[in-house]
Amino acid sequence: MSEKELTLVDRCVLITLMIKATPLQQTYLTNVAGIGIKPEHRRRLSSQGLIEVTEKPRIILALTDAGWRRAAEEMGAEPPKRAGGAGGTLYIALDFLRRFIDHSGIRADDLFRLQTNGADVASAVAAPGPADPAPTPPAPAPGRQADPVALVRQAYRELAPAPGDYVMLADLRSALDDLSRAEVDAALLELNRERNVHLVPESNQKVLKPEERAAAVSIGNQDKHLLAISS
Repeated sequence: MSEKELTLVDRCVLITLMIKATPLQQTYLTNVAGIGIKPEHRRRLSSQGLIEVTEKPRIILALTDAGWRRAAEEMGAEPPKRAGGAGGTLYIALDFLRRFIDHSGIRADDLFRLQTNGADVASAVAAPGPADPAPTPPAPAPGRQADPVALVRQAYRELAPAPGDYVMLADLRSALDDLSRAEVDAALLELNRERNVHLVPESNQKVLKPEERAAAVSIGNQDKHLLAISS
């Protein structure tokens, strides 16, 4: 294989970064997307100018402009050899996205950031009707504590540099010292059912501090140390 030829793993990294439309920690690519990315994949993509890699304090991958263009080429491309059933299905979905983009005139980066020049994506394929005003959430009754799930979300927004970035549960618990551990655990378990919420273990267990181990929440007999909530 030539140095410039991309493997299926390379392509999946680019596609995932494109769809998420935000820099991602390697922990997300490994534990959530299930991509077995290795240093050789990072080096190949970086040497071709397709991604930028930040290695401290955690490995973070981000698409360059060239990476965006290369990832967009995968929409409508033939699946690579030995892609398997999952890879073939992925490329069928990507082909649909390409046809949708061609039909609607939406830029790929706007589509994946869920904005089309400030308009909702749905407006590209249907004329928008009058929008209903968003309901105002009721304020907590006097003397009643706010919903723990809402408090976890609020604490995450205050700690995360950007939506989708991971924060340690130890930092989250410190920011929620008014809630008991049981309340935070229950809120995390409820949030874990949502598609845009990701609770994952630290991939490098050796770097965990004692307080970070103690702050983990157990889900499916596995300790989770990090939380990310996409926008």
